[in-house]
Amino acid sequence: MVTDSRPKDCRIRKVVQTLNADPLHTVPELAHNYQISASRLSHLFKNEVGVNVKDYRLDCRLQRSAEMLVSTNMLIKEIAYLAGYGHSSSFVRAFKTHFGVSPASYRRRRVAA
Repeated sequence: MVTDSRPKDCRIRKVVQTLNADPLHTVPELAHNYQISASRLSHLFKNEVGVNVKDYRLDCRLQRSAEMLVSTNMLIKEIAYLAGYGHSSSFVRAFKTHFGVSPASYRRRRVAA
C-alpha cells in the first residue's frame, strides 16, 4: 500500500508498522493491543491511511507472498499457509484477484525476468 504521509495518530502509525512487519495480526488483535475498539480502529485507520484496515492487511499479506514466490523455492501451498490461508485455493483466488495472475504465473514471469 502506498500512502503519501504518515498517519498523525500514533496508534494508527503503530498499527501500520505492526501490519508491515507481520500482516497476520487480526483487526481484533490490533485493537486490543493498542487499546481501542475494533470499530474505532477501522474508522481512524480509514481516515488516516485512506484505505480500510482489512484491505491494508490483505495487501500486506499478498505483497509478502509475492516476495516469497520470487525469492524462495517454497511450494505455493506452503506460501499460502504462511500468508494465513487454510486452503491454497483461497490463496490462489485472492492472489489472482489482487495481481491479475496466478501465483505460479507470477513466479514464472518474475523469475524469468
